[in-house]
Amino acid sequence: MKTIKKFGILLLTLLIFACNTDDIVCLFSPIVGTNGSLTICNGDTVTEDELFNSIEGFPTSGGVWTPALAGAGTYTYTIAAFEGCPAASVEVVVTEEDPSFVGIWQGIYNDPQDGDIIVDIVLNNDGTAEFCETDADGEFCSDGNWESTDSLLSITLTFEDQTEIVTFNYEFLNCNQVILTPTDAPDEPLTLTRQ
Repeated sequence: MKTIKKFGILLLTLLIFACNTDDIVCLFSPIVGTNGSLTICNGDTVTEDELFNSIEGFPTSGGVWTPALAGAGTYTYTIAAFEGCPAASVEVVVTEEDPSFVGIWQGIYNDPQDGDIIVDIVLNNDGTAEFCETDADGEFCSDGNWESTDSLLSITLTFEDQTEIVTFNYEFLNCNQVILTPTDAPDEPLTLTRQ
């Protein structure tokens, strides 16, 4: 038996015996949290940070993800065995969803005469919309409605008793970016980013 004292205070009493590694007892098992879930955009590749942040509880960093990161699937986070403690693991189930227009979008259009125009578009679940343009002269906003098909987005805007329908071809770059190209001005695409 060995007693360690420091500054007159008994800190620790140790029993020292000859032992082998089979005698080591795990005192602090790794904390990996509990299983989680994550939804990503169809076609996106999940990241380690997204997976780690989807684990419920308070996981310990330093583990390894398997299998190789891709899209939808089940990913396992494992902390290797150490100092007599067994390996521990947790799973995150990843599902994919198609991109959606619902949300708040913003982009910048460069007008040759007026300079940069900030475009803000709010598209709600119920089909209502708000379209705003901000330039050096101020902000212009209009309320309306929207709908989309497999290749077109239409926004019907009403301002001072006038109605205008603006139609765009669209291409989602990912769930948070879309390129809108007015059907009547195909050489003026606008890239919008989800806010």
